[in-house]
Amino acid sequence: MRLKLSGINMVASSDLLAPTNTERRTLEIDCESLTVSIERRLQRTVIRGGEGDDLLDEGAESAVYKAVANVGITEYQEVLSLFRGSSPMIEDPFGQGDLKVAFKSLTYDGQTLRMTLIEDID
Repeated sequence: MRLKLSGINMVASSDLLAPTNTERRTLEIDCESLTVSIERRLQRTVIRGGEGDDLLDEGAESAVYKAVANVGITEYQEVLSLFRGSSPMIEDPFGQGDLKVAFKSLTYDGQTLRMTLIEDID
């Protein structure tokens, strides 16, 4: 599966006094594994002497995307620049369109890249 990631990363300048430039960058990563997990927020009240539980459905949690890919150092550095940048977005590989996300974690061991991204609901 392919993960399409985009975000704003800082463009380095040799002049330390120059204003920082930004650019939106898009990259696609071939993933070995790409999963999405969505849970509902439930409040459970146990009533003593009553007939069971009262469940209150408080809505859906944000979707959590976990991706695993074998990448080289160049691809890792591109992902890292998005991780350290701002306004990351993904194109949902399961058909929900473009989603604003936040990086929760990024792990790289020289070959395997593992990312956890959380949907940012406005």
